[in-house]
Amino acid sequence: MIDIILPSFLLSISLIFIHVYFGLKIFERGVIFSDIAIAQVSALGITLSYLLGLEKISYILGVVLSAIAGVFLSFIRKYSIEIKESFVGIIYAFSSAVSVIILSRMPEYEIHGIKEIIVGNILFINIKDVLSGSSIYLSVGIGHFLIEKIIKKDSFLYEFIFYLAFSLVVSSSVSKGGVLLVFSYLVIPTFCTNLILKTFKSKLITGWILGVSANLVGFIISLELDYPTGPSVIFILGLISFLFLSLKILNRRKKKHVDI
Repeated sequence: MIDIILPSFLLSISLIFIHVYFGLKIFERGVIFSDIAIAQVSALGITLSYLLGLEKISYILGVVLSAIAGVFLSFIRKYSIEIKESFVGIIYAFSSAVSVIILSRMPEYEIHGIKEIIVGNILFINIKDVLSGSSIYLSVGIGHFLIEKIIKKDSFLYEFIFYLAFSLVVSSSVSKGGVLLVFSYLVIPTFCTNLILKTFKSKLITGWILGVSANLVGFIISLELDYPTGPSVIFILGLISFLFLSLKILNRRKKKHVDI
């Protein structure tokens, strides 16, 4: 059993490390749901590749479509939060609708295969997937970290490179973990750490710890109770977010009471 689950667990750790990093960067931009929108665009690329008979380049097509979405987000970087969030919602709804239209025109056996890819089944990952995924995440993470030091922030080029790097990561991870698990790795540790911490470094390290801990518990639950792995991990992450928010609310109420 260990030899089956070890590759998927190792890959999930890599997913946590890179997605918590990008999740914090997304949070800084104030467009929280751009991550799930781009993940959905990547899933659209996978779906489209099957329709066109180009399954072998599904990753490339996912990156291309995600990068196009990133270009639009880069252009509106200085618009109001309301405009940016509205457009992110449009991206998500549009890509979801097109995916459904494409699926409606495909044979049942192909639809099942695509759903497996989009929903993800991280438990059935082999060591080759671990090595390829981890190499992409490590290269993109280091590359983006170094480029950040060179390019002027808040410029179009800076934003475009960020979304391109993000697209490279998400297009790889969606096909392995599924849209919901990827979104959870991006958002939930970021949400929790932003409730209690100030500096990027402290948020990053704490986010990694939370993600890895939730991941471990989720995998154990999945194995012991025979539950789907991805949803089990998301369930634990969700519980952690409720706990952090509850503690934050109680702390604020306590401070107000003291002030009175």
